[in-house]
Amino acid sequence: MGSQFIVDPKYAVLLRHPLNPDQASIQYWVDNIASVSLGTSTSKTKLAGQYVQGTGANYIVPTACRCIVGVRPKIYETTPTANQAVLATCKVESTDLKMGDYEVLANPMDSGLGTAEIQYMDTAPWWPLMYPTYGGEQVQIYGTAQVANTVAPLMAVDLLLADTWPEGFNGSTMSWASGYGPVQSKVVGINYGGGPTATGTAAGSVATDGGITISTPKKRLIDVIATVVGTTPAASKPFGGMMQIIAGELSVNPLRFAIEPITGFLGTTTAGQKLPLTHAGPLNISLRAPSNVKSSFTLDTAVTTAGNFATQYMYLDNP
Repeated sequence: MGSQFIVDPKYAVLLRHPLNPDQASIQYWVDNIASVSLGTSTSKTKLAGQYVQGTGANYIVPTACRCIVGVRPKIYETTPTANQAVLATCKVESTDLKMGDYEVLANPMDSGLGTAEIQYMDTAPWWPLMYPTYGGEQVQIYGTAQVANTVAPLMAVDLLLADTWPEGFNGSTMSWASGYGPVQSKVVGINYGGGPTATGTAAGSVATDGGITISTPKKRLIDVIATVVGTTPAASKPFGGMMQIIAGELSVNPLRFAIEPITGFLGTTTAGQKLPLTHAGPLNISLRAPSNVKSSFTLDTAVTTAGNFATQYMYLDNP
């Protein structure tokens, strides 16, 4: 029995984690990567290491840790700014761990109109990683603002750790059982695919991103996550529409789902509303690799100013 993704049953099922009562014998704990300003550009910014406040540093995996179970990025602004949405990602890298691709969305913050407003945001989710460790490895954790901001957002990251190898991993042979493996993730954005994509402004307009390349071996796609943020809100102009995921290598192609909408409002002084991420899944779809996967957004109703959308893909090797 190994450590499992205990914080979200929908992913645990797809990771083949039974979440049985024996999990009570495994120690799980959290650690924090302290907040660092992402600046006002879209540069990839190294976040603080363990117990290091406000400066970029490597995170050293604790000696007792045998699995990085999940990550939870959190962002906020020091000074909320009218007409400024915040769209950012967290990227985890490690040469010591020979990590593959892993970048996830932080919860977005929508823009408001007023100069005296409240900015709302949804609760930050835990994202599964399930990466085996031996303790002492150096890990680099980065934040990237996907849209340049007038006022710099800050990002911190929580890590969920365990003292037992992940389910399906043999620590003696350093090998995975068939059907198991660490979670991989890519976001079509600054670090992969050239940046978020502008929506159209006319009802029925379709905007397609540049896509991302998912490399071999064959994958099992477990979720697609998308978000749309506004730029300059306008009264009675909601954002809503359909996401479409397109790749000839998908066992079911295309995939379609509705985006979580940004509702319309009245007045000229508004709050930036709570904007949840849109999950297409959980999914369990085969993807032959290599593949260039693209997403498109079809706008339901006309808007005055185009917004931006980004798409995240989560998958496991499934050779």
